[in-house]
Amino acid sequence: MSRIVKLGLWALAALGTVLLLPLLKPAIEFAYWTLSATIRLAVDLSGMAIIGLILAGLLVPLEALGWWAGWYGDPLEQTQKNLGRLQTSMSGEMSGEMSGEMSDGTSDEMPGGTSDEMPGEMSSGTSSRTASRYIIYLDGIGQSQFTYLPDAEEFLDRLSKVLPADVRIIRGLMPYSPMNRELTSNDRPFSRFWQWVEDQQAANPSGLFGFFINLRNMFVVSVSADRRYGPIYNRGTAQVIYNSLLNHGYQPNSSIPITLIGFSGGGQISMGAAPFLKDALQAPIDIISIAGVFSGNNNSLKLEHFYHMVGAKDPVERAGPLLFPGRWKMMFLSYWNRTKRKGKVTLIDLGPVGHQVPGGVMDSQQKLPDGRTNLQQTIDWVSQILTGELPAAKLAPPRKPGNYDRYCEAPFTCPAFYPLNITPSPDRYHPIAPWMGRLILPAKADRRPQSVQMEIHHAPPEYDEFVGQTVWLSWSPKPQVQAFIKTVTKDVYFSPEAEYHSQQGGVYPTRINHWQLVDPLESLAAGHPIDDVIVALPDPVRVIPKADCLTLQIAQEPIQITGRYYGLVKFLEAIDDPSSPQKFRVVHFNPTTRDFDGVEETVWLPQVIADDNGTFPFTNRGIERSPENDGGWYIYGSPDGNGLFVVQAIAPRNLFQLQADREIIGKPAVKTYLKKTSWEHLAEQKGHISSVVMSHQKTSLQVQDWQVGEKLLLVHVYGGIGGQQIEPAAQGPVYFGHFAFGIATIVREPLTDELRFDIVYHQIYTQNGDGLLSGTHHWSRYMGDRQFGWIGIRPIADTLIRFDPFTGNYQTAQGAERSPLDELVRQLEVMAARYRIGDGTGGTYVGPANNCSQDSNQSLYAALKFMQKSVPPHVDIKTWLQAHPDTASRLKQLGLLSKDLKHHLLPFGSARADWQNELQSLGSSLEDDPLKTIVRGLVSWRTMLPRVASDSITEAFLRQGAVAWMLRTNQLGGENSKIEPIAPLTF
Repeated sequence: MSRIVKLGLWALAALGTVLLLPLLKPAIEFAYWTLSATIRLAVDLSGMAIIGLILAGLLVPLEALGWWAGWYGDPLEQTQKNLGRLQTSMSGEMSGEMSGEMSDGTSDEMPGGTSDEMPGEMSSGTSSRTASRYIIYLDGIGQSQFTYLPDAEEFLDRLSKVLPADVRIIRGLMPYSPMNRELTSNDRPFSRFWQWVEDQQAANPSGLFGFFINLRNMFVVSVSADRRYGPIYNRGTAQVIYNSLLNHGYQPNSSIPITLIGFSGGGQISMGAAPFLKDALQAPIDIISIAGVFSGNNNSLKLEHFYHMVGAKDPVERAGPLLFPGRWKMMFLSYWNRTKRKGKVTLIDLGPVGHQVPGGVMDSQQKLPDGRTNLQQTIDWVSQILTGELPAAKLAPPRKPGNYDRYCEAPFTCPAFYPLNITPSPDRYHPIAPWMGRLILPAKADRRPQSVQMEIHHAPPEYDEFVGQTVWLSWSPKPQVQAFIKTVTKDVYFSPEAEYHSQQGGVYPTRINHWQLVDPLESLAAGHPIDDVIVALPDPVRVIPKADCLTLQIAQEPIQITGRYYGLVKFLEAIDDPSSPQKFRVVHFNPTTRDFDGVEETVWLPQVIADDNGTFPFTNRGIERSPENDGGWYIYGSPDGNGLFVVQAIAPRNLFQLQADREIIGKPAVKTYLKKTSWEHLAEQKGHISSVVMSHQKTSLQVQDWQVGEKLLLVHVYGGIGGQQIEPAAQGPVYFGHFAFGIATIVREPLTDELRFDIVYHQIYTQNGDGLLSGTHHWSRYMGDRQFGWIGIRPIADTLIRFDPFTGNYQTAQGAERSPLDELVRQLEVMAARYRIGDGTGGTYVGPANNCSQDSNQSLYAALKFMQKSVPPHVDIKTWLQAHPDTASRLKQLGLLSKDLKHHLLPFGSARADWQNELQSLGSSLEDDPLKTIVRGLVSWRTMLPRVASDSITEAFLRQGAVAWMLRTNQLGGENSKIEPIAPLTF
């Protein structure tokens, strides 16, 4: 409030001066003529200088507009001169002379070339592959030439000595000109005046002549902050920085991090240029503001992070929050305030420090109470930021327990409960996958690029000696894999929402908060507070022996699983207290007789923990009387320390067999089943499954022709928990449910020698109290897990879609074989990785435009665009299609499917802008562009409702000749009279 009062007083004083000026004019003239001739001459010269300075300031926007209009020649050529110097990070020497005009060709967007090599210790043409980070320093408003004042020179020299050798520092740019021109440049109309000011300043450093430079550059800062001229000016400075980066070896799309360090007015110049650089380079960009002054009008949401360092005695920085409305708290929809709420801003208090020397942030003489100089403190903070060692601002309050915390109290949910040296009989149990293990997040100091550690729980026979050992798990270096990794690798800084919800029982990746360049493996390993994420590695797995440790490389996201082994049994009876059964006598399936007359044994189904609503996720009581018991159950788990097999997850065999209970043929009958019959009479269907195959044409139902290895698209929807223990989310008038895609693969079951579906879900799921992580889940984890899964408490509809034009392979432009289904999986893995860290904010929050259903269908939309890349480039399409008639027919069907889906999922006829351009807009809420958020939701309104989206997608495929197979489950397992299934909302 005191700041507002002071501002009001200053405004009143200024108004009073303007009103009294006519009355004071005679007195001023009289005083002027009483002065001596010499003094009057000095006053006249000073007045002329001030008028010239004002004119020069007024020319600042004209300089930007003239550059954009081409008054000075080609605008792009004007930004390709004097592109700065590289400074080595191990000495204070500059590594080259000022680069000259660039001669290479340029592109249309952010053009720039690269010189061959620059003289000095470090070549400006050094490949960006050898650099871990690029730093661009933008000086304060006292800069008039490419060189800096002594305090800035000393700051850069000393900073370079404490940074790693692979950090590139670019210096020597002139940010107060859109064309990167010095004030004393000969082609400036006031160059002689500025040269005179420079000479006077050099002769008398403590004089007031430096004020003229400061005032002129203050005009520049105001132009950069202006909503009218700012975009043009900032585009120019961004072009200069872009060209400088390329000139010094930076490769666009390399994802090498870029940090802009802006001192004083350089803070606003950095903020203005950063959004343009982000769009052009597609690189992680952050800003370090050292006593920076900035407007808050620029799109800082595109930054990875913004660090603002300011001293308590800094009057200049304090002007920013007062002068620029975008930084006022009441302007809660401004970019600045939204960036703060998303946790992308870190404020650093420098203590009793001023703005400029003496006493400023770069004063190497004034000492702080801890004995460091002001400059040393600034260097310490900057180096900690750049190396990812910035200390946490405060200790987090104690975390309230959620369902995940309750569930982890049960010993059987802990990986350590299952010894790795005890294995079940191979005659009765098979491993879930060749490679399985527990992900381990390395300590921050032990991080390796794109890698985490993994404790091996199971390995192929030739690597059996590695079971129990900890190895490194990393991503494949293949270009398509690296493209995926670069898209989702982000700095993670929790937003206030993420901080709050992580303390209220939500499971958030708190262990990687304040980490830089977090990749999808790290976000998956850090998804839980402890290292308990168990995964299977998808094929292919590349084994790389190394001297220090074995390394495994994968090309797809690990699959979250429950248990290490699985068997097929029928429950006979409980052998302990029938009212609270935990141990059961079971009989295994006999492949010889093809019946359940094999080996009998005792297995343990430990009592699960109830959730915060008092509901048990799974019930054992009466499971031997279940309607599905005659067909048998797949049981997933591992032996405990006594060798007793612990059933961690369960699945009904009948659900996965390629034997349908019912066939529905014809469009009217299929539509009736989808819209009505499939979810009718849920109370009567409790404990039962149904398996229904559907097609518009009878000729399509040739299930006997389906082959091992075929993949089907899975569309998943779940309903709610009702009854006496109704879940809170279902207590309203409607229940929306949840939507996800997945893959069903036809496999030859080794236990029965029969074909069955093996199901994997690609869950797009926000952070929650149950610890369910966004990512790839095997049925055993997402559905079948007795403690963490949904099999016992939710009604489920999994619709499997067989349509060769979508699931079959095409030859891509690169000559590889790939299907739209593969592309959908890639898009879903990208979306899941983004969800796990909220695009760096720590958490993802759903709304009308962005939720599990909307974002999953955005991935489907992107996969359908894959068809546009199916035909090899530089060929005559008509001739190519004639030479490949089968492919031409499938492409035609795929095109019709794409149009059909677009018509139903996007009823207004055009794709959402963020879908069309694949923009990253996670976590949108009504306060973030409220009108745009509502419009986006309406444009794709059918995908807002999970069941409506599922039905629309299924019908679209069926209209093109596909076969759909719906697998329905209704709260399976034992008897639980306190819950009832609830159908998700539809129309």
